[in-house]
Amino acid sequence: MGKVLVLLSFFLSAIASVVGYLYLAQRIAAGEIQLAEGQRQIEDGQSAIEKGKAKLEAGKRELSAGKAKYAKAEANLFLVLADKLLAGGKNFKEGKEQIAAGDKQVAKGERDVDAGEGRLDAGKLELSQGREQLSLAKKALAACAIGAAIFASLLIVFGFFWRRTLIRFFRRRSI
Repeated sequence: MGKVLVLLSFFLSAIASVVGYLYLAQRIAAGEIQLAEGQRQIEDGQSAIEKGKAKLEAGKRELSAGKAKYAKAEANLFLVLADKLLAGGKNFKEGKEQIAAGDKQVAKGERDVDAGEGRLDAGKLELSQGREQLSLAKKALAACAIGAAIFASLLIVFGFFWRRTLIRFFRRRSI
């Protein structure tokens, strides 16, 4: 009876190893697809960040030029007086509002770029962790394959050497 239980445990262990192998193989394939998609998203995010930084720098230069023009115009007493007389100071007021709006846009752009960089860094970290998990899963896959081979080999070897005992065991049960 003990030999039958040993063989049964080898059989069940071999089956469990094969099932584990098949399950891990499926999960690894799905993980590799997810990693490839994640890498593509990281690359897309990196290019979007670069475009955002370039756009932000252009906006900063434009705002700086606008501030310089405004300061130069405000320093010219003739222009200030002419604006007050002809437009009631409306043009300088609109200029200040545009500069304030530009400052807000630049600040929002900086926040957006910083947030994008944060998301990109988080994505890179997640991708790195995914690669580590995939590496561990591949090692577990190899362990399952080795386990299945060992248990199947043991089942065959012991089954061969214990065949007479097994034949007697099953003959008694069938009678």
